[in-house]
Amino acid sequence: MKLVVAPFDAPGCLGRGGSRRSDPPVRADRTRKSIGAENTFPADLLTCEAVRDALREIAGKVWGYCEGSGIRGRTVTLKVKFANFQVITRSRTGQMQVRTRGELEQLGDALLEPLFPVEKDIRLLGISLSSLAAEQAEQPEFSLPV
Repeated sequence: MKLVVAPFDAPGCLGRGGSRRSDPPVRADRTRKSIGAENTFPADLLTCEAVRDALREIAGKVWGYCEGSGIRGRTVTLKVKFANFQVITRSRTGQMQVRTRGELEQLGDALLEPLFPVEKDIRLLGISLSSLAAEQAEQPEFSLPV
């Protein structure tokens, strides 16, 4: 058997030169589509209280970014990975932006609630916000003169 050695960029290789196409440059300034955080736990979680506490901590990380950037989102997505590595996601989109950390936590809890009682321990938990936009100023209520 003959061993063939060729430079990585040689034609026919899967490297950059061999692909015969020009890859677009990496853009670090593209528009962010979502903000999220997740945590893999050292010990799997089984109780609703433990999972809710963990979710609040993760939501705090996401909200910290929102506060610092002035970005808000309308869609909240919950990600759960079970001990058998099955992954599920649940999401909810509102008409208004999520305006507070408390709202983010409440929506996360609402997405989490139908999963309990769980049959399998939870190994990973994540939450994200999407449908992003700059924080909107409080809108005055619409009213007509009487």
